[in-house]
Amino acid sequence: MLSLVKTPGSTVIKLNWYAYLFLLEEFIAEADAIINGPAAFGNPILQVSESDWEMVINTMLNPPEPSEGLIALVKECRASKE
Repeated sequence: MLSLVKTPGSTVIKLNWYAYLFLLEEFIAEADAIINGPAAFGNPILQVSESDWEMVINTMLNPPEPSEGLIALVKECRASKE
């Protein structure tokens, strides 16, 4: 037969276990992030070839001139905010 009497310290023991499990979960999450990098957080990893990577970097360092449509869109957006 189970006793329904609360034993002294049972709540303290449970809280200690919860704290221990919380710290263990945090440690495992941090280790996973160190080992797996961005994939540990559920972020998709984009795999690109060397030539695609160079194209992205080149475009960032030397952006093309804006098109007429983009210029018109920016002007329209600025006018609507004023």
